[in-house]
Amino acid sequence: MKKRIGLFLVFLISVFVILSCALLSNLDNPEGFIDAVVDTAKPLAEAAKPIENQEEYYIGREVAAIILGNYKLYRNPKLEHYLNLICMTLVINSDMPEIYNGYRVGILDTDEINAFATSGGHILVTRGLLECADSEDALAGVIAHEIGHIQFKHGIKAIKANRATVAVIESSGNAMIGKEEKKDLQFLQNASEEIVTTMVNSGYSKTQEYQADKFAVQLMAKSGYDPMAMCEMLKIMSGKQENDHRGFGKTHPSAKSRIIKVEKHAQKLSGEYYRSARKTRYSKINRK
Repeated sequence: MKKRIGLFLVFLISVFVILSCALLSNLDNPEGFIDAVVDTAKPLAEAAKPIENQEEYYIGREVAAIILGNYKLYRNPKLEHYLNLICMTLVINSDMPEIYNGYRVGILDTDEINAFATSGGHILVTRGLLECADSEDALAGVIAHEIGHIQFKHGIKAIKANRATVAVIESSGNAMIGKEEKKDLQFLQNASEEIVTTMVNSGYSKTQEYQADKFAVQLMAKSGYDPMAMCEMLKIMSGKQENDHRGFGKTHPSAKSRIIKVEKHAQKLSGEYYRSARKTRYSKINRK
């Protein structure tokens, strides 16, 4: 609550400073002052607008494009189809089975252990992460976690915060240097792209990661997957994380801290999940 109040006060002070700049620069021109205030307020008004479903998709597609600028796609049609079937099994059992342009899973060609989710429904998992999985249920845990990020709109929340920050800076620029020089503020767009890249590289907050974990085990159980498989996956990843500080080790809380919380949630959902049939299917997919 204190943090929200602090951010609100910063916002109010920023608006006051912006309007003051507009007034000082147009003391002898009342009409110019009105125009300046309108130009100054536009970015703030745009930042306050809700992000619609279609806009979420295009924002997410841009984030996915940034990721794919750093990693190549690993093309394995059989494996891609398998992962997307798991994804569809999960989302049809969720509270948000349909989003603009749907969900899709792709594989990144790197041994780095990591996964990403964008607001556009893109789920990107690395070869390194897939190699940690020893069952279909474990893969379902990874995908369910990323679906959680999408459905909780974690990426959009980060972008909204960035949008508000950029709007204040842009409004300040409009007021101080004038509309004619607005084109000189092109660097703000570049800064925005850098912030999106930073979000991808540093990951979501611990609170959001734990929220996605809890969502994942609940969705797994609802879809017929054993939620304890997520603990198994995290334990394998924990062993590899100790010697690899790229990707997962950099963008997620420690696997050990997540295991404690996931086990607590999964134990409440214990039951018979009939994993044998899925083990056979998984073995066929992984046959060289």
